[in-house]
Amino acid sequence: MTMIQTKPRGACRALRLSALACALSAATALSPRTALAGPIPWKAGHFQYVADHKDLKEVLRDLGASENIVTWISPQVDGTVTGRFDESPQRFLERMSDSFGFIWYYDGSVLRVSGPNEAKSATIGLQHASAEDLRRAFKRLGIADPRFPVLYDDDTGTAIVSGPPRMVELATDVAHLIDRSVERADEPEIRTFPLHYAWATDRTLTINGQSVAVPGVATVLRSMYPNSTIGSVSGQQAPRADAYKMRSLDPSGGAYRPSGNTNSMPTLPGLFGGDASERRTAQNPPLPASYSPGGGAPAPGLPSDAQTAEGAPAGSTARAVDPVIQPDPRNNAILIRARADAMPAFEKLIASLDRKPGVVEIDASIIEISETGLKELGIDWRLHSSHFDLETGNGQAAQAGFPGSVNPQGFNNPNDTTTAGMLATPQGAVLTAVIGGAGRYLLSRISALEQKDNARITASPKVATLDNIEAVMDNKQTFYVPVQGYQSGDLYSVSAGVSLRVLPSIIDGQPTPQIRLDVHIEDGQLTNQQVGQLPVVSNSTIDTQALIDEGQSLLIAGYSVDQDDSSTSGVPGLSKIPIIGGLFKFKHHQGQKFQRLFLLTPRIVSAAPPQPSQGTL
Repeated sequence: MTMIQTKPRGACRALRLSALACALSAATALSPRTALAGPIPWKAGHFQYVADHKDLKEVLRDLGASENIVTWISPQVDGTVTGRFDESPQRFLERMSDSFGFIWYYDGSVLRVSGPNEAKSATIGLQHASAEDLRRAFKRLGIADPRFPVLYDDDTGTAIVSGPPRMVELATDVAHLIDRSVERADEPEIRTFPLHYAWATDRTLTINGQSVAVPGVATVLRSMYPNSTIGSVSGQQAPRADAYKMRSLDPSGGAYRPSGNTNSMPTLPGLFGGDASERRTAQNPPLPASYSPGGGAPAPGLPSDAQTAEGAPAGSTARAVDPVIQPDPRNNAILIRARADAMPAFEKLIASLDRKPGVVEIDASIIEISETGLKELGIDWRLHSSHFDLETGNGQAAQAGFPGSVNPQGFNNPNDTTTAGMLATPQGAVLTAVIGGAGRYLLSRISALEQKDNARITASPKVATLDNIEAVMDNKQTFYVPVQGYQSGDLYSVSAGVSLRVLPSIIDGQPTPQIRLDVHIEDGQLTNQQVGQLPVVSNSTIDTQALIDEGQSLLIAGYSVDQDDSSTSGVPGLSKIPIIGGLFKFKHHQGQKFQRLFLLTPRIVSAAPPQPSQGTL
C-alpha cells in the first residue's frame, strides 16, 4: 500500500500553488503530464522509497542520486513527504509535482525543479529567421515540451514561450542564435569563380555568314536568376531602378496592387516637387469605398522588382540580397556578390557550364572532275561493302586498288595480253569479298584521273575546332570598287570563290560516337558579263545537315562549274588595221565543264568528359 502525506509549512504552500495555477493558466493550457519532449533517462524501472516527515528537497535529491541524474532544486520548493512508494521514477516525480505544485524540466543533462512562482513567459520576436525555422530548431534540440507548448505566429515571426525558467532561457538563447545565423547568411559576400573553358563575357561569332552573339556564363547566370543585378561592363542599370514602389493604401495592412498594366513607368518630372529621379515612391489617391481588398479574385501584382518590404512576410528581409553577377574579362572569371548560403548553388552551376569541350578535326577535299573524266568514272565502278567487292570497266584504265582489301592489287584481265605488268579493269564484272572505305577508294580513283588531267583536287584544307564551334575555310578572290560620294569616297569589296563552313557536334553513342555536321557551302566565280564596268558574280549555295559515325565521310556533289577562258593578243597598231588586222591577232579560247565534289571527313581528336549526374541546383 502506498501512502503519501504532505504537511505544508504555513499558508505559503497554498499561495505557491495558487500562483502556479494562475501563471500557467494565463500563459498556456497544460497538456497531459505524461507526454515528454525529451524523456528523462531513468536507469531503473521501479523506485522504492520510504519517507517519514522528510523534506521534499531531500526526497528529490535521493531520487536523482539513485538514478545518477544531476538535480538542481530551487529554494522555493518546500514541503514534507511521508509514505511508502513503489513505482516507476517517472510516476513518482509526477506524483510529487501534482502534490506540491512545483514544476520540473530536464534540459538533457540536469533535472531542474523550480517553485510554482518561478514560472516565466517570454515573447520572442524574429527579425531575420521565420517562425518555422524556430519550430524546427526547438524540435531538433528537444527544447519544446508538450506540457508547456510554444505559441508561434508565422505572419509576424513571433513566438511566445511559457514554462520553467530554464526552458524559457534556452528557448530565448536558441532564438537569438538562429536569428543571428540567418542574418549572417543574409549578409552578402563576394567570390571569384575563374573559368577554364567557357567565356565569362558575351562573344560575337560568325555562323553561316551572320554575326551571332553567344552569351557568356555571366549572361546565362543572370537569365537563371531574374532578380539578379545586371553588372555588365557597359554600366547598364537594373530594370527595377525606374519601377514604382507603391505604399500600402489598405488600412488593414494589405498592399494595394493595381489591376492594369504592371509595366514599370518613370515618374513624372516635378509632380511632387523636386527631381523625379529622387522620388521613386508615388503617392496615390484614396481608393473608392467600394474597393474591397479581400473580395473577389486578387488583382495581378506589381513586378517582383517593384515590390517593397511592406509586401514581404514579416520576420524575413524583403528581397534579402539579390545576387550581383559581374564578368571579369581580363581574368575570364565571374564575380558574384550574394548570400553565403547561395554560393554553393552558384559554384555547382558554374562548374556544370565550365566543361571541357571536345575537339574535332575536319579534313576537307574540294575535287573537280571534268565531263570526260566523269564519264570514264561512270564506266569504271568499284563497289565496296563489308562482304563483297564488285568492279566493272572497259579493260582500258588501270584498276584502283585499296590497301585494306583482300585483293589490293586487283584482278588479272585474261583478255589483256599486251599489258603484262599492269592490272587493268575487267571487261564486264568481277565479284570478290573485300573490306574497305568508300572515302579512300574515291580518292584513289580521282588520283588516277588527275594523272590524265581529267580531275584535280583543288584544295585539301584541314582544321581542328571545338565541339559546337563553327570552322570556316575560305578561298576567295576579292577586288575593291571605289564609290564616290558627295563629300567623300569609299571602297566596297566584291569577293568570289569557295567558302566552306562546318559546325560539328559530338553526340555520345554506343558503340561509337557520332558527329553531326551542319554544312554551308558557297561557291562563286566572276563571269564575263558586266553591269556597267563591274563583273557579275555567280554564286551557288548548299546547306545541309548530316549525322555520321566517326571514321565515315560525307560526300556532297550535284552541281557543275563552267570555266570559260578567252584571251586576245596582237601586234600593237597592226592588229587594229581593218580587214587585215586579223592577220596580226591571236585569239585563245578554252572552255571546260567541271563537276565539283566536296568530301568531308571529321575525326574526334578528344572527346568531352562525361556529363556528371545532374542534381538540384
